[in-house]
Order: sequence, then structure tokens, then C-alpha cells
Amino acid sequence: MAGTDRHGCYLKVHAPNQMKSVRYGRYKANLIPPDIEPLTAYSFIKPRTDKLDTQGVYTATIYPLEVGSTKLHADSVTDIGVAWRPGCLKMVWCKGTARIKNTGPRLKLSCPEDAGLYTIRRKRRGTFVQILVTAADCPPDMYWDDVDGMCKTRTVNCVNSGVGRNNADSCICPPFFIVNDCSFTVPPSAESPYVLAFSGPEDITCGGLPGGNEKCKGFLFCYLDLYGCSCAPGWYGNNCDRPCQKGRWGVNCKNACPDGSDCNRFFGMEPEELF
Repeated sequence: MAGTDRHGCYLKVHAPNQMKSVRYGRYKANLIPPDIEPLTAYSFIKPRTDKLDTQGVYTATIYPLEVGSTKLHADSVTDIGVAWRPGCLKMVWCKGTARIKNTGPRLKLSCPEDAGLYTIRRKRRGTFVQILVTAADCPPDMYWDDVDGMCKTRTVNCVNSGVGRNNADSCICPPFFIVNDCSFTVPPSAESPYVLAFSGPEDITCGGLPGGNEKCKGFLFCYLDLYGCSCAPGWYGNNCDRPCQKGRWGVNCKNACPDGSDCNRFFGMEPEELF
């Protein structure tokens, strides 16, 4: 697939149980769309395991409290790591190639300089996971203007777990959501509500990808800029294969259903309201 960052490409590892040491880890893709500058995106391939459970968190974004501040804004992700289980006190943490002193399951982030690629390993087990922490140039209610060389206030309010772009007053939307502020799902003419993007007369869906299913179970989505990687709405977990519990919906199931009731775990609304 080619086109804008809503189209992108997919990554699949063949014979994943062979040569694990060179197959697992972070993958970098350089995208060269026509008429615009090349773009860089990242994705992850990891062992299918619950031993080191990040609960579907592969990336995190941190924001400065204010322009040039060494402190983090309250909207930043300040705690990364894995869910506790027996053996969690025997961890090895590295930032890049340098080992850090943390040996527990979680790590606190406190300043923009904490951005980087973290690897968490179990001692003498070989299993590992990676979490990429990205630092924004501006506080969350602002974006960096390359022309004027300064942070400017956002006018677009991202909803439905959309993330404001670092260098533009617009949003990067999670799967199934569209338009500038991520406020809409697919148009009523679509045959399925679980649409990722549109390419000419055809809708692009997880079901149309190798090994995929319509509702994107088991898929990790990695978008450019500050969005990072996440499961599709309605799923969470180390392998993006756990459905949201009753009363929760959206990306990593972090949204509560309206009025504390049950709702569609993908869109946060009643099923009959999709079309």
C-alpha cells in the first residue's frame, strides 16, 4: 500500500521461531511518498509471550511542562515497564546500549532527556521487550512551527485518542477514525466500520492483509510523529489480542463508556449507531 501516512505498509516475519536473536526488536522504515520529504516510521517484532507484559504499550510520548523546561507536563507518560509477576525483580534495563540501574518492572520518567529506546530483559532467560519514548518539542496544547521557529497554540482538539502532530496543527488518528480531529468513523457508505484507510474505490481493512481479521485482533499499528504504536481500538495486551473489558473502549481500552454503561468497545457508542 502507498500514499499518505494513513496508508503505509505492513510488516510480517516469516518463520518467526528461527533466528530469534536477529528477528526480534525494533524495525525502522523510511517512507518516500511522492512530492513530499521522506518520512521515518518504527515498528516492533517481539516474542509472543506474556512473561514480560507491557499491556500493549510499545511507545510513550513525553511533553515539556513549558517551552525549554526540563520538567514534564502532566499529560506525559511518566511510568513505563511491564506488569508485575513473580521474577519481576530480576530485570535488566538498558537505554540504547547502556545498562541503567533499574532492576524492577517499572521505570519513572522525569525529564525530556529521558526519551530513547528502552529494552527490558529477564536475567538469564533471553526474553525481552522494547519501549520507545519520544519527546515532543512543545507542551501538548502547542505545536512547533518550522517557519517561525517557535511553539504555537493548537486550534484543533484531537478526540477519540487522536494525537496532535509535533510540527502541525492537526491530529494523527487511531485506526477506524478519520478527519482532522479524529471525530468521525468511516462514512455510512462503507461496507464495514473497521476501515483503516481509503485507496481509490476500495477500503483498506485488516481483513485484507495477510493473516488479518476484520476487527484487527493481533495487529500493532505504528504511525509517524508523536502517535507511536498501539493496538487497534477495542484491544489491549502484550499481543493486542485481549478485548476491552465491559465498560471500556478505544485505544488500549483507556476510555470509559458514557454514563458508566456498556458500549461498543471499538467506537464507544451503541452498535446500531455505527451506520
